[in-house]
Amino acid sequence: MNVAQVVVKCLEQLGVKRIYGLIGTSILDFIDAVRDSGLRYISTRHEQVAVSMADAEGRVTGKPGVAAVHAGPGFLNSLISVANAYKDVSPLLLISGAVKRRLGGLDSWLEVPQREIIKPIVKAAYRIDKPLDAAKIVAEAYSIAASPPQGPVFIEVPEDVWSMSSEYMPCRAEVRPPPPVPVDGVKKVAELLSRARRVVILAGGGVNSEEGSRLLLQLAERWRIPVAVTGNGRGAFPEDHPLFLGRAGFGGGNIVADHALARADLVLAVGAGLSDTTTYGYNYVPRGDIVVVNLDPLAEKKPIPYTIYFYGDAVDFLRKLLATDLNIKLDEDWYRELEGVRANWNTLLEEALSRKYQGFVNPSKFFHKLDKALPREIVMIGGQGLHIVYTFSFVRIRAVRGYLAAFNLGAMGFAFPAALGAKLAMPERDVYAVVGDGEFMMTVQDLETAVREKIPVKVIIVNDNSYRVLYARQKAQKMGRVFGTLHTNPDFVKLTDAFGVEAMSINSDEEIPKAVKYITEKSEGPRVLEIKIHPDDLPPMNIEAALRF
Repeated sequence: MNVAQVVVKCLEQLGVKRIYGLIGTSILDFIDAVRDSGLRYISTRHEQVAVSMADAEGRVTGKPGVAAVHAGPGFLNSLISVANAYKDVSPLLLISGAVKRRLGGLDSWLEVPQREIIKPIVKAAYRIDKPLDAAKIVAEAYSIAASPPQGPVFIEVPEDVWSMSSEYMPCRAEVRPPPPVPVDGVKKVAELLSRARRVVILAGGGVNSEEGSRLLLQLAERWRIPVAVTGNGRGAFPEDHPLFLGRAGFGGGNIVADHALARADLVLAVGAGLSDTTTYGYNYVPRGDIVVVNLDPLAEKKPIPYTIYFYGDAVDFLRKLLATDLNIKLDEDWYRELEGVRANWNTLLEEALSRKYQGFVNPSKFFHKLDKALPREIVMIGGQGLHIVYTFSFVRIRAVRGYLAAFNLGAMGFAFPAALGAKLAMPERDVYAVVGDGEFMMTVQDLETAVREKIPVKVIIVNDNSYRVLYARQKAQKMGRVFGTLHTNPDFVKLTDAFGVEAMSINSDEEIPKAVKYITEKSEGPRVLEIKIHPDDLPPMNIEAALRF
């Protein structure tokens, strides 16, 4: 066997089913070996798309997705997607070609210092120089990507190494569990909880799993503790539950969740950190006791006055806390206070739903109607921009890992590719990408990939002909000096039709019912819906806090 065949066989034994990539001379031998394997190769039209597809597979399955890219330009094109995975703690294995060994260090064609460039945004970076090390390196890299806190790992292979003779050895994933929370530490938290009267749980990605979600629901219901979530925590707690407050923090947080964090005498953050996004740039730091259980290596550097902090397994913590002899009795005034804020929030929602535009759709009304038509087991993937906020305000996520976005990097161009990867990994669930017009134009070329691979993903384009976050800030903070934020678009129906994709476009509220029916119907291939909205429409959110971020 040569190195390429060994790497492919090792990936198969590790349970990998798909590789996403874009071919180049430096990985030609590797792709040739994939052709003769049981792996499915998904060829994309841009490396950013390939790596985001692999990232999404990792997010919905909890197992590393795998992408392969060409040396130099291909590698550099992948970096935004690698950084998304790193910031959102998503398991990913990126394999890249490199220049031939005899050309290395000579400023050769395609040569850039790949490992040096990528090291700050991966958990580990490897190079296969010795053919006999191939299986060992792949198994180790996969294991590191899969071990909590999960993240991307990089392997580069010089072009001439792929075809060299090697030996296969069994590849096994050795996933190292996160450190458990000590029992004495759990008892200290229990003592704080027994004295507290205004408690709120902040749930994050660290409990967004089947077991974590089950334990979280059990904990909240046993002691009637309200629950807010971070962006990556959406799906960890059913959002149609009476104890659910909403998403907290910048980029879509609502006033109920934000108020609860600010006013609680104890915030219990499980699998979540109090980051700059959660606290609006550390301008809204909770004033009560703060208990955090999370795998954040930079937690101690953040300006948060922790009462107790554990670098540990949040699911293990929930399990142990539920086993304690704990008596929690929250003040009824706490529930009444939160319900009062919820009433104010509902007033904001109703105001948004009442808006009418001539020649445009009210996006709040569309997503409100869409939510009522969605089955429980969906995956929704949001892009970056104001359009994503409608999906926080009006769409309830009720299934584990049911919502993905590039939350902690804030990069555009993630949603559509991620939807493709999520659908391949979870074919039994309907997958929706909610994108702005600006973002969709960054990856629209991979509609061809969706058609060729017969991926029945649903794409909702919220078209405001602008980069609306910045447009709104220019109007609010720059005295209306709008510059560089308005643009035009192609006819999306004609554009998608050129790719062989079904599409519909609406520009009035009267068309919402047929549009919802259209986009939620089963389809054999991808389907696109464009809703044209007015750029001045603002979704319900905590605007005062957002402007201070």
